[in-house]
Amino acid sequence: MEINITSRETIKPSVPTSAECKTLKLCLFDVFQLNTYFPLILFYSKTNNLKEFSDVSTQLKKSLSEALTIFYPLAGRRCDYFSIDCNDAGAIFMEASVNTTMKVFLKPPNLELLNQLLPCEANKCHPHEEVLPQLLVQVNKFQCGGIAIGLCNLHILLDAYSCSVFLKTWFAICKGSKEEISWPDFSSAASSFPPRNTTGVRAGMLNINKDSNIEENCTTRRFLFDDKAINELKSMSTCDETKPTRYEVVSSFISKHMIVAMKEDKTRPMVALHVVNMRKRMGEPFSRGAVGNLLWPALVVLEGVNKNTEIIDLVEILKEGLGKLTKDLFLKLQNDPGFLWSDECAELMLEGIAANKPISLVFTSWGNMGFNEVDFGCGKPLWLAQRGGTKESIPNTVILMETREGIEAWITMPEKHISILEHDVDFLLFALLNPSILI
Repeated sequence: MEINITSRETIKPSVPTSAECKTLKLCLFDVFQLNTYFPLILFYSKTNNLKEFSDVSTQLKKSLSEALTIFYPLAGRRCDYFSIDCNDAGAIFMEASVNTTMKVFLKPPNLELLNQLLPCEANKCHPHEEVLPQLLVQVNKFQCGGIAIGLCNLHILLDAYSCSVFLKTWFAICKGSKEEISWPDFSSAASSFPPRNTTGVRAGMLNINKDSNIEENCTTRRFLFDDKAINELKSMSTCDETKPTRYEVVSSFISKHMIVAMKEDKTRPMVALHVVNMRKRMGEPFSRGAVGNLLWPALVVLEGVNKNTEIIDLVEILKEGLGKLTKDLFLKLQNDPGFLWSDECAELMLEGIAANKPISLVFTSWGNMGFNEVDFGCGKPLWLAQRGGTKESIPNTVILMETREGIEAWITMPEKHISILEHDVDFLLFALLNPSILI
């Protein structure tokens, strides 16, 4: 299979950004982010509503230009450690042709080739001083007329929620439904959580996840937990005191089997880091379109985990960890400049075990963000994908995505460990390895 780039251009905002909006201040959490792109690929099957590719591409470009007027920082470039120069430099827009049909490509999905549907190398860590476009788009046309839109979003400003707000706006403009525009809030994150000088913050707190910044040769695999499997895991994890969510049971089950797969590393502590969207816990104004990396980690120690560990025990540990991240906690972080230096913060960040070089398993959920609903004029996406194959990337990460069938887990581990996981019979009782996508 071949994927050939047919065009590349820069899309600028349809209206120049005003002088008072030329500089966007980043928030505390943006500053902590790695200079890396996170990927998303949206697959749309050929329908009667889908026009000729040239017409679709023209409309996508025109509407992107209009959307960048609303999301003007995405057309800018980072000018220093704490801000973005909203200079209308633009977003990169590419077109590509794929010499096969979508049905063939997705039966089952070729994870190695997914990367060619993206406009740049995703998840690669760039030096912080390297100036990069905030957004790159690649629109891929299959022989059958289906389209896959690959996005690379720079993590310095966007998290998954922010990306969903942008996509809803862009696609609403594209299909002529401007009443569906999601208006962004660029001020709340930076005004409530401005960057702070972290000099003197106890070393263990900032280093708990330092291994997550070290890239190594890793392989990504896709597993599907269908609704039947999720319900069975929930029944195994439910008692009078514990009523687990879908996310809690799936992530707990995965963490158990990832640890079992890393059997030679058991001399080091295992920590599960669950990335939490602060917006839901903070409420307004953050819950209405606040753009930025409004994320905080829930860290839990997973001691003595082996193949006989009960999932309900891991669920209870996770529930306790997530329960500590309350609105009151985030208000302390917002209002107390010394909170990062406090004993309470040190306890949350597991300062005490940092010296033992823990291994972190990083979990992120993209559920309930509306990616399954984004429609640029030809219906909802058939399937959502990440990147796949073997690349230099951050190890031991899991991204959970809601699908029509259940929850997909995109798991990235060193090759020797993912090979053990994908042959773990107990794991495969609940997890389907890269099943075909039905068109």
